[in-house]
Amino acid sequence: MNTSLVCDIGGTNSRFACFQQEGNKLLLESATAIKTNDFASFEELLNALKEKGGQFDVQQHRKLVLAIPGPVTPADLLSFPNIKWTISKSKLKKLYPNTEISVINDFTAQAYGCLTAAVDNALPLISLEQTRDDLAIVGAGTGLGHGTLKKTANGGYLHLPSEAGHIPFPFVTDDFEQRFRFFIVQQTGLAHPVGDNVVSGRGLAMLHQFITGKLLSPSEVAAELAAQSETTQWFAKFYARDCRNYALTTLAGGGKLFISGGVAIKNPFLVDNDAFRNEFLQGSDTAQDVLAHIAVSLIQDERIGLFGAACYASQQPAC
Repeated sequence: MNTSLVCDIGGTNSRFACFQQEGNKLLLESATAIKTNDFASFEELLNALKEKGGQFDVQQHRKLVLAIPGPVTPADLLSFPNIKWTISKSKLKKLYPNTEISVINDFTAQAYGCLTAAVDNALPLISLEQTRDDLAIVGAGTGLGHGTLKKTANGGYLHLPSEAGHIPFPFVTDDFEQRFRFFIVQQTGLAHPVGDNVVSGRGLAMLHQFITGKLLSPSEVAAELAAQSETTQWFAKFYARDCRNYALTTLAGGGKLFISGGVAIKNPFLVDNDAFRNEFLQGSDTAQDVLAHIAVSLIQDERIGLFGAACYASQQPAC
């Protein structure tokens, strides 16, 4: 039994996949998705998953990797924003004693996914020749995620989990931005809006509401936008600013920055535009020297987290 069951838990959907490892190759055998909040507990969700077929029964696999949308702490009980249930690591190990269980941050999984075939069809946004193998990833979905892999001297990778989506968002003194910041404060009750409030599906919806007065869901907003829409242009600038700041923080020697997350994967025009590119490349002379050595690409495969979790399972012991 040389198979792994991997899970990429999101605020809206939880994706699962079975992978077979043959030598250095990861073979995707089957995949499915379940609405995250349709269940009262994670155990109930796993039972519903099992009903989709024996290949999704945890007990049938040597390894289970859970990519979770939050920090992985020493605490036994893990809770997450936007999800009504928790995960008990000790309870899972009692339920599945013969399966090696690992818990990693969802953007650690996405970062490892950048080492797999999931990025083969990534769309170049800023193309530069690279001399370093360090990589970072930023993704807006229900929330805003970040992750980094640093190449080590022995040829492996050190993963650096991040909760940068909870850093106060760097609005500038522009009148529009300050009025939008105050609008977010009014809508959320937060004194200091963070990246999660701005560069995310709900951030896109709030921005569009601020500009047009329309109260729509993120998908409804995206459906009525075009590349030159005012909402698109501002969202692209905010997304690029977050990407630039994270790239400067993690890729000072150059490398590759990948963009993922359902917001941009489903709507590439939100980042594939000059507003994004111009904002990303702004900064001091030193910042521009660093950014000149960072290539930026948009991932187009929403299974990136699943491939990454499988990649992690293939080279890591259980935690």
